[in-house]
Amino acid sequence: MARPSVRDELKRRLMEHLAIAETYPPEDRPLDVRSVAAVLRISPTTLYKYGLNRQINASEQRQRENSLISGAAIEQDYFKDQIRKLTEEIEKERERSKGLVGRIAIMEANAARLGFDPEEMHKPILKPVRTMSRAGSRKPGRRRF
Repeated sequence: MARPSVRDELKRRLMEHLAIAETYPPEDRPLDVRSVAAVLRISPTTLYKYGLNRQINASEQRQRENSLISGAAIEQDYFKDQIRKLTEEIEKERERSKGLVGRIAIMEANAARLGFDPEEMHKPILKPVRTMSRAGSRKPGRRRF
């Protein structure tokens, strides 16, 4: 059984690394000749010598395309989550609104039962009369804390 050549062994290790690294974002696993050479613990010159830089460049391109797709998917998931949260919040506010309408209906029914005109309950409250200044109206001897 023939032993694999150095080039074949290097290519196998490179392809394994590239297959794994493509699934990660470029920030975590950069795919350039120097970074790949450092991971494989070989000289970048060796990669150029055997023409393996083309596979690295192609893999880097695929990694960028995958990261753009995953970035768009992450953004889409975020917006879906935001829509879901806002929909839940709207439902809570609808329930609260229904409860308040029910309370107002009960108050109007009680006002009619007690002999009040229910329309009187909807009139605005008059503003207090502020013609006299209240400055210095504190009684002597009282201490403010």
